[in-house]
Amino acid sequence: MTSPELEPTGERLIPERQRGELVHAEHLARYRLAAQLAEGRQVLDVACGEGYGTAMLSAAGAAGATGVDVDSAAVEHARSHHAIDARVADIRSLPFDDGAYDLVVSFETIEHVEEPERALDELARVCAPGGLLVISTPNAGQYLVENEFHVREFEHDEFVGMLRERFAEVRLLFQHNWLTSAILGSQAMGQADGETGLPVDLTKVTAVEPGGELYLLAVCGGAVDVPLRDVGVMAGTDAAHELAHRLNDAVQTQALYSDAHQDAERRLEEIRETAQEIRETARWMRSTWSWRLTKPFRLPARLWRRQ
Repeated sequence: MTSPELEPTGERLIPERQRGELVHAEHLARYRLAAQLAEGRQVLDVACGEGYGTAMLSAAGAAGATGVDVDSAAVEHARSHHAIDARVADIRSLPFDDGAYDLVVSFETIEHVEEPERALDELARVCAPGGLLVISTPNAGQYLVENEFHVREFEHDEFVGMLRERFAEVRLLFQHNWLTSAILGSQAMGQADGETGLPVDLTKVTAVEPGGELYLLAVCGGAVDVPLRDVGVMAGTDAAHELAHRLNDAVQTQALYSDAHQDAERRLEEIRETAQEIRETARWMRSTWSWRLTKPFRLPARLWRRQ
């Protein structure tokens, strides 16, 4: 039976529907990092979504790779599209023995959970002695996207503290999005599989200090100082262009509101000036002899109008 197609709602990545987008590159970069640790290990991918990441870990030489997700439709999709061992399970109550896995991976999950402390306890429990947990979450101090599926986002220091309460060793890594100007040959220009590496001489001209990263990653547990290559995945510039268009639209909208506000202020000032002229005219009229002489006639007139 063919599983239903999943829709990109913002809760999880759907590669076939979001290929080439920045969010696609972000997710691939995390799994490419974790894949360096997978060879020969029993791997658990918690919140595996539609299963592409679990498949990457399996292809990297894992002795075994299991993906779990709370959403049954995503699990069915993972089984049918990637032929992986995928199961329905809640991160807060994983159906595995203590120390069952040498490598536990959970990316962009903890912010979706009602009880994040309990979830971290479970990740630590199923991680074998000497095993590793690789985990990531958005940095609440820098992450500006409103995501309706996020229950609780964490500041840099807050999340690090939660990890260090549960793991003797915590190695921090930092994921950030950069605009890149690359000069490539025709073959590299045509690559878009997200897998083939590029021999690029890469440098940077701007810096971000720890704590200013967009996403915080951590390797926790045993020998966390294992060799790891820095990774990067390029996406198109469409996201940057879209942001630029939105900013331009916002500036134009602000200008329209500003013009309307200034016009309203001018009209209000004109009304105030007219009202002042009327008050001054009324005071002048009351001060004239004709006003005083006609006063006895105005009272009967007012009484007559009330009848």
